[in-house]
Amino acid sequence: MKFQRARSEDQIQDRIQEIVKAASLIYDAEGYEGLNFTKISEYTKFTRPNIYKYFNTKEEILLLILNQDLKSWISTLSKSFHINKLYSIYDIGEVWTTTLLEHERLIELHAILYTTIEKNVSVEALAEFEKESIAINSTIIDLVSKLFPRADMESITNFMYAAFTLACGLYPMSKLSDLQIEAIKLSGSIYTPPDFKKTYLASLYQLMYCLEHSIEIKDI
Repeated sequence: MKFQRARSEDQIQDRIQEIVKAASLIYDAEGYEGLNFTKISEYTKFTRPNIYKYFNTKEEILLLILNQDLKSWISTLSKSFHINKLYSIYDIGEVWTTTLLEHERLIELHAILYTTIEKNVSVEALAEFEKESIAINSTIIDLVSKLFPRADMESITNFMYAAFTLACGLYPMSKLSDLQIEAIKLSGSIYTPPDFKKTYLASLYQLMYCLEHSIEIKDI
């Protein structure tokens, strides 16, 4: 079938979503290294040159996947709480970590966002991603402020930075490839990959304790 040019914004968005959906499936099956435009063309009705009409690099597609995953996680997280109910940091930490692990690709992509993905996209694509991120971040900050009503905005912002940095740094350490595991054995190292959930939860509780008591800490 001959490729037909999209003539409306709806048609353009439909084609973009078809490409994004295919890229998501490929990424889940083969990882970052296995994702490319040739492979995407095998999953869609688009040829490799057609895909370039919508994206310059695979990283531009990953930006959209990342924001979609982030929206999905925040939606799941928000629905897990009744805002008028008081929760302990242990309740919040358990829900936060469990729902985050249900969106494992989000952690994986966020871990390479600044070092790889953002360095291989156009400034226009990155600006659009940042614009979307502002709205997304506002939603999660609003949720955190309701869960920790005594915390000020600076403390909430610092908590967000720390919680995501912790997840992105810990994740690669806990998800070693077969090559990495074999190298550890051959080297004689006693390194044992940390259990992500257990280690993340322990640190998250500490962050949340500081967030919960931010007013007292500032007054010390």
